[in-house]
Amino acid sequence: MKKIFAVLVAVLFGTTSAVAATGDAFDPLKLPLGSNDIMNYVVEDGVIQTGSFLAIYPPSVNTSGVSRVWKWCESLSTDICDPAKNPTYLQANSTLGPCESPTQENCIESLAIGTDPKNLVTAKLIRKTKGITFDPDPRYNFPGGSTISLWDVPGVPSASGLTTYAITSTMKLNFRNGAFQVDDFYAGVTPYREETGNYKQTKIDPDPNTPAERKYQWGSDQFCVFAEDGLCGVAQDFAPDTYIKMQLRIPNQVGGWFRGRIKDPVLDVSTFSSKNNLLTIEAAPVNVSRLTIPVLKSSFTDQEKIWFTNMGQWGNGTVTGSGPQAGIPQDSFPFITYYRERLKDTSSGSNTFWNVSTTAWGNGSQCLQDKSKILGVVSTNSLAYDGGSPSFEDGSLNYRVSGLHFKPDGKTPVLGTYNLVMRSEVARCLYGFTSAPIQAFVSISGGDTQVIATTVTGESKGWLSLSAAGFTFSEKTIKVKISQEEAKPVVTPTPVASPAAKPAVAKKTTITCVKGKTSKKVTAVKPVCPTGFKKK
Repeated sequence: MKKIFAVLVAVLFGTTSAVAATGDAFDPLKLPLGSNDIMNYVVEDGVIQTGSFLAIYPPSVNTSGVSRVWKWCESLSTDICDPAKNPTYLQANSTLGPCESPTQENCIESLAIGTDPKNLVTAKLIRKTKGITFDPDPRYNFPGGSTISLWDVPGVPSASGLTTYAITSTMKLNFRNGAFQVDDFYAGVTPYREETGNYKQTKIDPDPNTPAERKYQWGSDQFCVFAEDGLCGVAQDFAPDTYIKMQLRIPNQVGGWFRGRIKDPVLDVSTFSSKNNLLTIEAAPVNVSRLTIPVLKSSFTDQEKIWFTNMGQWGNGTVTGSGPQAGIPQDSFPFITYYRERLKDTSSGSNTFWNVSTTAWGNGSQCLQDKSKILGVVSTNSLAYDGGSPSFEDGSLNYRVSGLHFKPDGKTPVLGTYNLVMRSEVARCLYGFTSAPIQAFVSISGGDTQVIATTVTGESKGWLSLSAAGFTFSEKTIKVKISQEEAKPVVTPTPVASPAAKPAVAKKTTITCVKGKTSKKVTAVKPVCPTGFKKK
């Protein structure tokens, strides 16, 4: 749904600004481009629809020429979206707003940013942005929907010198068995600046006669961090050494695996209420090198025509783009390989990101597939990567990444980072280990040129953390092998008999025996006089 929906909105509702200002984050759709060129690039994964919505989504089709039409709803009381009528294909996008009370559920509890993880600055809420909102309805487990929230962190500027940051946190819910169920979750922090111009916020058409297919008047959300009438939040990069801590109250239905654009994450999950957990994520942003290449549409090869058809197109009113999503390796890996030589293995720019989202589990073991709780997070700064959790193959947890070798200067290598944080019980389940301490080794294979990777492992508070850094890019497989020392048998000393005590030597005494004028001395332990003699 994400790609199709993005393409539809982008084609129909482009923005007017296509020139990046100094300090703005790298944007492939703001690069110089010929009028007939298509900007082919690897699309960064993340949240596509940032605002809240209610809709009846169209089922997949098996016949060519049949269109798929979304129908949008004003509220749960809209006839086609009324849960009491058990509608098929009812879906909601629920944006989490800031918590407004100590007991509120499904909200952002806090944000703190700084350069010292032990001395972060607590963010202050500026406001919630304007946009579509929905009231919660506990009868159907519907959390409602808020909007993107804007925060100020005094004394902690982004790379452009501003101290303003936006939080986008959304849940995708589908209606099943009489209630909404959370299927996907996303949370991200983005530095921003405000730019005025011909921007539009997404609204609901108030005309009751407007058909459901056109009920939402789409704005500029796809090209801004947030969009309001006349205002756009333009993404900026994080400053070096930035560290972020965010706490969210989220449904305890959110479980399984996360993937992220974060570095050295620390996770904590605790119970907040009967329906919510308190999720704490601490991590640094990552720097991701990007691939972009303008291609004249009339010169497309057969392969480029196939990709253009399957991956769709979108734009900002001036530049048209197309390409695979980074986390879909069956598309993004061949795409990178195809253009690697033409680009001289050199990236065109980079972005800093901080976000996490739920993802599918890897193959190879049921131990990776428990969705009743959060199992772990996998993160990397690679251009493209496996979209799910690592797969368990031949005794190793394997994860594939791909990227271009050089930074834009064509000389400096791009150095990769990889983090895997998972519950220790998952590792023990995979390998059948006991509760004794476990350890891990990370190896990286693939490609001809590679800086020796450094690895760090550790187990703390029920979580196993592993990382690798310093590897260079082509196409790599990162392998994690977990082991546990065999328990050493306890040696019981063989009892040694004490030496027998030597019998005490009896003391002899001497007596004098007499018979008439004859006398004798008798010496013995117990001396006795001979017959006829008497002891003197």
